[in-house]
Amino acid sequence: MARDSFDIVVVGAGPAGAVAAYAATRRGLSVALVDRRTFPRDKACGDGIGPGAVQVLRRLGLGSVFERHPAVTELTVFAPDGGRLDSVIPPIDGRPMCGHIITRYDFDNYLVRAAVSAGAADLTGVRYLGMTREPELRRVELRGSDGTTFDVDARLVIGADGAYSAVRRTLTGDKARRSRHQSIALRAYASSDNFLPGGRIGQRLVLDYSSDLLPGYGWLFPLDDGRVNVGVGMLVDELKRRDDDLKSVLAAFVERARARGIDLGELHDQRAHHLPHVGGMPRLTYPRAALLGDAASMINPVSGEGIAYAVTAAADFIDALPGDVGDSGRLNAALTRFERDFRRRYRAHFLSCRLYLEMMRHQRPATSILRALQHDPRVLHAGVNLLFGFGSIHPRTVLRILTSSRRG
Repeated sequence: MARDSFDIVVVGAGPAGAVAAYAATRRGLSVALVDRRTFPRDKACGDGIGPGAVQVLRRLGLGSVFERHPAVTELTVFAPDGGRLDSVIPPIDGRPMCGHIITRYDFDNYLVRAAVSAGAADLTGVRYLGMTREPELRRVELRGSDGTTFDVDARLVIGADGAYSAVRRTLTGDKARRSRHQSIALRAYASSDNFLPGGRIGQRLVLDYSSDLLPGYGWLFPLDDGRVNVGVGMLVDELKRRDDDLKSVLAAFVERARARGIDLGELHDQRAHHLPHVGGMPRLTYPRAALLGDAASMINPVSGEGIAYAVTAAADFIDALPGDVGDSGRLNAALTRFERDFRRRYRAHFLSCRLYLEMMRHQRPATSILRALQHDPRVLHAGVNLLFGFGSIHPRTVLRILTSSRRG
């Protein structure tokens, strides 16, 4: 039997992998989409799809995923000093900014089905075992759900298989997870009528930057079925320094929310997940291979948000490919150009995230930032763009934060 051969084998069918498979198939490339899980499946996450991701998916023709999920345009932020901000999410570059809350069970399944409907070969339920390099391709070893192993050939392999990426280990040989550039988050669900349309709080995001969570935060993100995604995220190193455990941190956050009058039922479906930050981003491109999404540490260290990075990088990467991925010279040039352009394009954003994170480690500057969010719409605009898009901190933004701090 002839071995199957594809232009691209995508390993990992989360947002980065599914969008890459969808976009590549729409370009006329033959694609296999591999994931050890079958879909739909749960994925630990805050379930928030921010404005940056929404814009990219609409541009790709995938906006129907949002049709049954109301847009969230308001937020509440609690500051370390007990201050509170209630605001509409401000427009960015003249465009209304909104997010949607969709479980990853539904969201990821939609993207996988879109990729398969576009023509990608469905190899979900198949485990990646490794790959070898041949002169003009990569041979990928896989194992099916029945335990049978088989190979497929790929002119290009995309590793989009998450924070614990096996493709990344194959390409880099790096098995260590560096806690310095990682957060860990714990997500749960709870019932609450408060967040339903017409409820006491309504459809809004709630972010808690109380001092015991810095430089992390807690969140309440309302689904449209009477449930709320409840979670906390902290730097791994900070959690180790405190000798604390995330379940205790989550329990304290939930009790504080209840003390503020927010009605939350019993927590269920608690799941933790690691978040590798862009500060630990590896090399992205290799001979006939690339890393995208969480596998490439494409996660915002401030918000823990990775979907905007994932779908943007996936779409940009496929756009950058030559028409014939079998042409080694043109493919190598395209991979080199993509990595260079990606890092240059978002350098200011990544540096701004690191600066913001350092400021949020300490209560006084964190309070100053959040006080400025309350009093200065331009700072709020910049903060939302930094957390949920690709914005950067300009010197004038820092000046406005300092000015607001003196007024406070």
